Amino acid sequence: MTLVCLTAAINCATVGYDASMMSSLNILKSFQTQFEITTELKGLLTATQNLGGIVGGLFAGSVEQFFVARILVGFAKALDISAVPTYLVELAPPSKRGFVAGLYWTCWLLGAIISSAVGYGARSIAGNWSWRLICLCMAGPASLCIFLLAFIPESPRWLISKGREREGLAVLTRFHGGGGENHPLVAAQFREIKQTISFEQQNKFESYRAWWKTFVGLKSNRYRAFILVSLGIFEQTIGSSIITYYLSSVLNLAGVTSEKSQFAINLGQNCVAFTSALIGICFIDRLGRVRMLVGGTAFCAAILACMAGLTAQQTDNAAGRNAIIAMVFLFQMGYSSTWTPLSFSYCAEVLNFTIRAKGMAFYNIFTSSAGFINQYVIPIGLANIGWRFYIVGVCWNLFAATVIVFTYLETKGLSLEQIDKRFEGVPRDHLEDIIETYNGVKPISEAELGKNTTELVSLRSKRPQRRIEPWL
Repeated sequence: MTLVCLTAAINCATVGYDASMMSSLNILKSFQTQFEITTELKGLLTATQNLGGIVGGLFAGSVEQFFVARILVGFAKALDISAVPTYLVELAPPSKRGFVAGLYWTCWLLGAIISSAVGYGARSIAGNWSWRLICLCMAGPASLCIFLLAFIPESPRWLISKGREREGLAVLTRFHGGGGENHPLVAAQFREIKQTISFEQQNKFESYRAWWKTFVGLKSNRYRAFILVSLGIFEQTIGSSIITYYLSSVLNLAGVTSEKSQFAINLGQNCVAFTSALIGICFIDRLGRVRMLVGGTAFCAAILACMAGLTAQQTDNAAGRNAIIAMVFLFQMGYSSTWTPLSFSYCAEVLNFTIRAKGMAFYNIFTSSAGFINQYVIPIGLANIGWRFYIVGVCWNLFAATVIVFTYLETKGLSLEQIDKRFEGVPRDHLEDIIETYNGVKPISEAELGKNTTELVSLRSKRPQRRIEPWL
């Protein structure tokens, strides 16, 4: 599991490098001069990676080339964040799934630290190579991730769905049973996964249209869609984009205009954010997903309110400017310890096997759309209404916290198949124990390792088949 987590961490570090790269470039005066950056163009170049979005910055000699490069980066990012969280939640044991999946997006901040450090060093290079070097170094973590992919296993659910039961059982044994093939949890999960996949394959979709019709036609899936859409929008609009992409605008508004000081603050706040996220993932499986999301959102609202007051009244003195800088660090602590590890892992958890990959792509469409609009609007809002823009964020965060606390489903401590049952309306206290239900104490037989699932279904003969809900 260590190698799996390392590979996922490096993968996400590449995504984080790109995001923080734009923060560094937005600070760098040579970059602004090369492309004649205006407020509107700053927002557009930062937001374009959400349109599709590897590094073309090395070859960019015009703003058009850089624009296209950002779209390509966004395209690669979309593939990554659709596949990796899905893989991790399917591979991790239920008791550690929050930690393992949360570690993925936490390492976004590792990439941000690397990008900030490269930016801080590159600022002393004369000419256009200062910003070109920042773009070029993005290839480092991506190349390392490609190398490590050859050494990690496929998802057990994917292997079982392809008729490779022995390989799937071997992966479950390795990661869920400590090497013991007859471990009760391994045997029970193998049977549960196989029966669930068998049912879903019997009801598989012949076309994307059929998938979409089922996705929006079932009440449980409409509930999932609501969570995907709302979480995708909230994740982009809680306020992190202001700090992540437009730290230079925030600091300029606060009266901190030195390029060296802005780079140092950028590097420092990313280090604080990464540490906070590492602490946060240790509490996911203890506190639960919903409680952490609500707490983080409310905390971010309070910090934005403080930033509004300080920016409005205290930018003319050193104490006020230092307080604003402190708020930047506090915001990162609150956001990174809650939203960073949960935003993608929670979405992957709430989707069942059949729709998980496409559902994550669906989520990415909304989070990228919200990100494009948000990242384009932020510099314009900060330039035109100044500190009042933070007040808009406060109101929005309070609304988001209210939606989450009253509508989101808690997934703490449940297997993916149990989460599926919760979306079908089964109360948490009525969920069956999978070891007892699937006879986990009985060793896996040779017959169960074949493609015929008749014996497996007979183990659950008393359990009614899942009812396909009507459109309305």
